Amino acid sequence: MMTKKLSYTTFMLALASSSFSYADTTFELGRIEVNAEKPLPALGSSTVDAETLRDENRENVTEALDRIPGITVTNIGARSEQIVQLRGFDLRQVPVFVDGIPIYVPYDGYVDLGRFTTFDLAGIDVSKSFSSVLYGPNVMGGAINLVSRKPTEKLEGEIGAGYNVGDRSGSEGKRTWLNLGSNQGLWYAQFGASYRQQDSFSLSDDFDPVASQNNGLRNNADRKDTKINIKLGLTPNATDEYAIGYVKQDGEKNTPPYAGDNPDVRTRYWQWPYWDKESVYLLTNTALSDDSYIKTRFYYDSFDNLLSSFDDDTYSSQTRGYAFDSFYDDETYGASVEYGKTLGRHDVKLAAHYKFDEHKENDLDEPVRTFQDITTSLAIEDTIRLTDKQYLVAGISYDKRRSEQADDIDTGQPFDTNDADSWNPQIGYFVELDDSNEARLTLSKKTRFPTIKDRYSYRFGSALPNPGLDAEQSKTIEAGWVHRVGTTARFDVAFFYSDIKDLIQEVSITPNIFQFQNVGEVSARGIELGSDFWLGKWEFGGNYTYLDRVNKSSDLKLTDVPSHKLFTYATWHISQPLSISATAQYESKRYTTTEGDRIADAFTIAGVRAKYQFDKGVTARLGVENLFDKNYEYQEGFPEAGRTYYANLSYQF
Repeated sequence: MMTKKLSYTTFMLALASSSFSYADTTFELGRIEVNAEKPLPALGSSTVDAETLRDENRENVTEALDRIPGITVTNIGARSEQIVQLRGFDLRQVPVFVDGIPIYVPYDGYVDLGRFTTFDLAGIDVSKSFSSVLYGPNVMGGAINLVSRKPTEKLEGEIGAGYNVGDRSGSEGKRTWLNLGSNQGLWYAQFGASYRQQDSFSLSDDFDPVASQNNGLRNNADRKDTKINIKLGLTPNATDEYAIGYVKQDGEKNTPPYAGDNPDVRTRYWQWPYWDKESVYLLTNTALSDDSYIKTRFYYDSFDNLLSSFDDDTYSSQTRGYAFDSFYDDETYGASVEYGKTLGRHDVKLAAHYKFDEHKENDLDEPVRTFQDITTSLAIEDTIRLTDKQYLVAGISYDKRRSEQADDIDTGQPFDTNDADSWNPQIGYFVELDDSNEARLTLSKKTRFPTIKDRYSYRFGSALPNPGLDAEQSKTIEAGWVHRVGTTARFDVAFFYSDIKDLIQEVSITPNIFQFQNVGEVSARGIELGSDFWLGKWEFGGNYTYLDRVNKSSDLKLTDVPSHKLFTYATWHISQPLSISATAQYESKRYTTTEGDRIADAFTIAGVRAKYQFDKGVTARLGVENLFDKNYEYQEGFPEAGRTYYANLSYQF
């Protein structure tokens, strides 16, 4: 029966958890994945569960994803935005979902993952090149799905508080969180709330001061985030489920100024008085028979922010030409429907998606400019059970984007509307070789439609719009293998190669004006290695990623992604209540600009942590991040925090 099927992701979470795990409260209705009557071998997706997030003090989504092979963190310093890249694909090409609902900003396709806290999450699923076509459009490089909690007990919850500080006074941060849930059988309710505030952060003692930044506290680095997450669900029988959710995030953040030594970089004095996001959604799953079902998703998402640019570092006046107040007002609403049926050896799924995006922007005392897009997708996916140990997964989608409105800020007239469409086929072979070995081989073609900003932005007078941009496309082949040694060890390896065409890149029109055009050709090849060991009182392991990206269309550098990344961890369970752990991470250098004149150097950072579980659900966690106070940066000129101490206390019932 369809209701008894177990996902590969769920299976791996259960295998990796030898004690209580937050994964027990996973909201399965919020997942989008390939299913089968038994777990698909070596599917290639990755998951971080809530227990790991808490134990390693990963309080926002960026920090959580940094643990996964193939993912590297990028800090867009000039905008104070935290994003990630997956095998070299950025968030425009790897969209972010919450319980299967797309939440990326309509204007530019990005979302500041530093604003998304993890206190209310059961886990994060990352699908790579062979992401399901059921996700919908624009999953060119994969997909990231933030999965919320679902209660399992009549009353359960968690309340916590934490504090952190650097080596200097004034670098304090505070956080509190609350999760409450009740499952009454016929219905359930889940409530989550969190608050995070950071006054500033201490720079490393190795940081060399510049005119815009001394070697103490980071200037203009304070931020604040508040989040509420409410979900109500109805489960009238063993197969059907209906849930309505509401998520509200209110944020404030400032942008630390450029603190590098490149004289060509103009220092910005930016602040974001508000960065607010609000979502409401309805998810349903109805069994039509023992071998068929229908799922639906309906959602509405809004995004409002204000970016204020000031004259200087007093952040008090706006008289110069580069000073402004810029307002964004974005709305998205959409729906999807998925139908699945088992036909002999075939598990067939059909999906349809509709998404309407509207972006409104204006500077203070200027008229509002409106941009509207409609994106649709039709997909079919078939999981074929060749034998009890062999599966073939084939899927294809047809995606289309139509521009409904685009106001030209220069002429006052609308841009010409434009359409773009694409076909996205993929096929994968999965096999369980024996009880210890699994393998996969996948082929996929994926695309990404250009954003509103890609097509229409004048970039403050430095660019010409190009409404006719085509979709970027990537063809990827991947081979993977997983080997297990009983319940004591796990090894995995993945090889991948992507050929990327019609990549959107800058093309010079005049010495001072450029235009985005479909001229880029890039190849990306790499390897991901991972291992985990569970030996008595010890758990340890890590992962390594090698990525070689080649720009075949020009001499411009490919930015923001290192060629090498190594992550390791070790935990010693000294006794039933007490454990200590350590992590270390190395990343090689990366280019910050396509000209190659700004480079973020290689770095190695480490952290140590201790966890003590008192009686009756009380847990204390202490730790030191950036233990050796290294001066490092993800983008040249924007240094990260030096040594930081933290303490968290939580009560779970």
